[in-house]
Amino acid sequence: MLVTILGPDGTGKTTLARVLAEKIDGLDYVYFGYNKESRDYQFFDSFVKSEPKNILKRIIRKGIRFINDLYVFRSAKKNHIISDRSPIDNYIITKIQDRKIRYYYYLILLLSPNPDFVILLNGNAEIIYKRKEELSVNDIRKYIKYYQEYLNNKQINYCMIDTVENDIENTLRIAKSELDTRLS
Repeated sequence: MLVTILGPDGTGKTTLARVLAEKIDGLDYVYFGYNKESRDYQFFDSFVKSEPKNILKRIIRKGIRFINDLYVFRSAKKNHIISDRSPIDNYIITKIQDRKIRYYYYLILLLSPNPDFVILLNGNAEIIYKRKEELSVNDIRKYIKYYQEYLNNKQINYCMIDTVENDIENTLRIAKSELDTRLS
């Protein structure tokens, strides 16, 4: 089963995903975010983490990332995996930024399997903004809205947890309860 944690920056995705992987036997943690150093690639790790200037090498690098991600998704059929972020993020980010590359990411999503379950973290945008000051309050609201629209349109099972109203312990309790039901 592939479980994915989604939400705007500052909602606690990484913290929650790592703690859940530690607390639930047989649940492996995978990072699908933008920080190349935090990602582990099964194949060609150093090449994928490089910054090639040649357009052909950049295209090959994107292809290898995609193949690696598919490998991880496929392994979720045999193992339970919790991912911090997913390819859905790339599509949502480029949609918010109104960048044409979002169509490329949408195509990637069509070729990638959907998560089996998503934990969508949200909360008061002003408070989330103050946690990291990386995204504007308006963008935080858009993230939450677009995530919900995407998950509903694709009919992906998800639960929402407000990480402003719930501290980390309550967030963990709610998420663990959701996963215990689904993983048993």
